Order: sequence, then structure tokens, then C-alpha cells
Amino acid sequence: MTADAASDTSPAPIAAIDVGSNTTRLLVARVVGGRVEPLATGGAMTSLAAGLRPGGRIGDEGLELVEVTARQMASEARALGARVLVVACTAVARTAANADELLARLHRATGVRARVLSGPDEAALAFRGLVSAGAPDPLLAVDLGGGSLEVFSGRGGRLRWATSLPIGVRSLTERFAPGDPPAIDLVEPMTAAARELIDPVVDAPGSADAMAAGGSAAAIALLAGAERLDRDALVRAVERLAAAPSRDLAEETGLDPTRVRLSLAGAAILEAVRRAFGIDALLVTRAGLREGLVLEAADG
Repeated sequence: MTADAASDTSPAPIAAIDVGSNTTRLLVARVVGGRVEPLATGGAMTSLAAGLRPGGRIGDEGLELVEVTARQMASEARALGARVLVVACTAVARTAANADELLARLHRATGVRARVLSGPDEAALAFRGLVSAGAPDPLLAVDLGGGSLEVFSGRGGRLRWATSLPIGVRSLTERFAPGDPPAIDLVEPMTAAARELIDPVVDAPGSADAMAAGGSAAAIALLAGAERLDRDALVRAVERLAAAPSRDLAEETGLDPTRVRLSLAGAAILEAVRRAFGIDALLVTRAGLREGLVLEAADG
């Protein structure tokens, strides 16, 4: 069989666009034997939730940017052969008064009706994506976004419990308004604020390690120089953030300056998770919601 003939038998690619409070992300992948094989990934800081309060409105600038971004991503996905495209919105569409306008723009850009995920749906899909990527079993994990934190656990590939908390890196940053660079003494108040929401949902604390998904977790890992975020690694990330303006750190790391400015809150939330659950560290993963969306679409 020739290589071309073999490729003809491969499953058609599936594309998922995840529209979040901070970032719009694309994954184009094939599902083979229950595992996700990426063909292309991408992301752009679209900052839909900038300044957004529950019941407030997404600004026109953000709506225009996300429409352009989604159109480009849909075009790229179809150029790669994706016959199925799914578009999902998370916390920003759950809280914005003009979420219908966001959905209309995404439909116009992609030709697909976007789905607004509930917090539990978001957690369940992220869990499925992590399991498919070979996550530890049993699994305790968090998915850290701009407007919400999903916390979930499972065993044997089955989700045991999940919850969604209304705290994310953007909402916590806007609450405490750190400078640039931020004052290091903000970390403990931010951590305490996160724990007010996390502590009541703690279930079976004491696991040695957990997993952390999301762009903010990945950024903190880069700043810390470690994929395993224990206390020392989180301290390194915070000290680095406090030592230089976001633009300088962005040039050093390749991160978006906005992502850098949101990372102090991200480190505080992850430290709050670590303390609340009594775990040693959070292992950062690049898998999560998009993989779960692709697997769900593959089920038909």
C-alpha cells in the first residue's frame, strides 16, 4: 500500500475552536484508537472578558477581534481537511449580557453554531481530554481560565465529581489591580481570596500531585522553568513576575504581555488549589478541553 493510499484510510480531521475569557484556541486533530493526534494548534489573546462583570457586556473591540480570529481558524481547519468543526464558548458566554451577539458573530465567522458550555460540561470535557492524553489514574485536576476554575476528579476513565468556580486569572487580576511589575505582597491576599471559593468544594484532599490545564498554567510553568509546579516553582514564577515589567518578560519568554500580567493571579490560584487539597504539586498539561471536544465530535 502506498503512503497516499494509507492516508486515504485515516479518519478525517476534526477541528475544535475554544472561545474563552482570555484566549481563542484551535485544535485540528484526528482521533485514532481513542487518542487525539494533533495536526495543528493555535491560539490568540482575544481578551473578551476584559473589564467584564457578571451581567455586563463584551466590548465591540473584543467581539470584532474574536470574529476575525475565528474566521481565520475555521479557514485553516478546513484547509487541513477538517470536515467537522465545533465551536465552544466557556465562562465569558455564561456571564455576558450580550452573549447572543458573540454567538452570532462566531456563526457568521465559522458557519457553525457555537455551543455555550456549562461549568460542569466544561469540566467533563476537560477530564475526557486529559484521560485521552494519558493522565494519571486516579486523577485530580484543575482547568484554569480567565473567568472560571474547573475542578474535577475521576478514576478508571470515569468522572467522579466536578465543579466550576467563578474565579479566574482575569477576574482576580481585575479585583486586585496589581502594578506592572506587581508587588509580591499581593500574592497572599490573592491566594486567600481564591481559597474562599476553593475550600468549600475540597473533596478527598491529600493526593501527592494533581494536574493543571489551561494557558495560564502553561505560562506559569514557563516562567517557573518547571512543568511540576510545587511551592518552590510557584515562588520562582512569582519572583520573576515581580522583578521585571510584563513587556520585558514577554520578550524573554515569547508570552503575550497580557498573559504575563495575568500570571500573578494564576500563580495565586494554583497555590490556593495546592494548599486546599493538600497536594505537593500541580503537573502542567497542554491537553484538556479542546481534546475533549474533538473526542465528543468523533463519537458522532
